Amino acid sequence: MSARRPLARRRARAGALAGALAGLLVFTTAACTDYGGDLSGANISGGGDGDTLVVSETAGVPSSFLAYGVRQGYFADEGVDLQVSPSSGGASVIPALLSGDIDVAGSNVVSALIAMGRRMPIEMVAAGTSTAEEQTDDFAQLVVPEDSPITSPDDLDGTRIAVNSLQNINDVVVNSVLREADLTNDDVRFVEMPLPDMPAAIQRGDVDAGVLIEPFATIGISQGLRPLAGPYVNTRPGLQIGTFLMTSERVADNPELVAAFRAGVERTARSIAEDPDAFREALPEISDLAPELAGRMNLPVWHGTTDRESIETIHGVMREIGLTEADLDYDDWVTD
Repeated sequence: MSARRPLARRRARAGALAGALAGLLVFTTAACTDYGGDLSGANISGGGDGDTLVVSETAGVPSSFLAYGVRQGYFADEGVDLQVSPSSGGASVIPALLSGDIDVAGSNVVSALIAMGRRMPIEMVAAGTSTAEEQTDDFAQLVVPEDSPITSPDDLDGTRIAVNSLQNINDVVVNSVLREADLTNDDVRFVEMPLPDMPAAIQRGDVDAGVLIEPFATIGISQGLRPLAGPYVNTRPGLQIGTFLMTSERVADNPELVAAFRAGVERTARSIAEDPDAFREALPEISDLAPELAGRMNLPVWHGTTDRESIETIHGVMREIGLTEADLDYDDWVTD
């Protein structure tokens, strides 16, 4: 899709901003992030000017991906002064994007599709995290206690599954596991809790299972939890989970800067794919991750460009389980 649009259409999109902001309080409550992190947005200080872009991305490995690209000079080479502000990601960054406090929002595909289905004037401009091709390499794991009687998806009927957010990516990917046993999300009870609290809660029996992402998956497994499924890969091998969002007005007004940001993302993605060990070695320096964990955990995968099949897969499940009623308008929602 071309980044340029007729002026009348741009004005119509911009005019939708006030209405979009009015519904954001409910939206951010109902569709939180798929990662843990600081919800305060304390590091966000306002959008950039000129070639400066302030991007708020999920704290941890996702924001470290951007920090790595900045450190390697990939964004500067494209003419972008990228300022990375770690946050909780998900739906929580969309209000900051619409209000102009940030220029780019790192979110998850489910939160983005919910927002765009509600006609919020935002677009996907580049891809964030994706998962691996094999379940054992998935950076998310559905885990149970080592001695749990749950040995297959069939045993999940009537169980309590810990997730760090409700009505979000967890609903989509756990549904793919349940369908193998002819179960639905209605056959389990999702229990919301912070990711750091999950391993101990699962071990105590407060819940029967939980969806952990890295580094918490590696931590939990090292403490005796047993992987049951890699839910991201189970939904689709190589599933794209993350996305970078910008307002439709910004995309239309400065397509060159949008393209430069995407090019920086793509160069960072290629660099990590070619030398993942260099990224692992850098993680303790650009994040709070311990070197031992950085060396052991399953890394996300990055491609930079949006994967249409992933978007269509996720949107289809969202329609099935009632997370959205909107039709997918891929060409209007994704800037290539």
